[in-house]
Amino acid sequence: METWYDKDEDVLNIQLKEGYWKSIELPNGIIIDVAKDGTISAIEILRASKVFSGDVKKVIETAKPVTA
Repeated sequence: METWYDKDEDVLNIQLKEGYWKSIELPNGIIIDVAKDGTISAIEILRASKVFSGDVKKVIETAKPVTA
């Protein structure tokens, strides 16, 4: 599992496992990547700094930053 945060784009990605088949975009800015077997392989949260606040914001702060 790998978690990274792109501060410039304000995107938090939580990679749960390898494998990607398609993405499902929810209206609230959350994208769920699904593997061919139907399991969730990753979760991407757009505008993450707006979604997380207070103690929960530590999810972003502890995520690995994206390096250019």
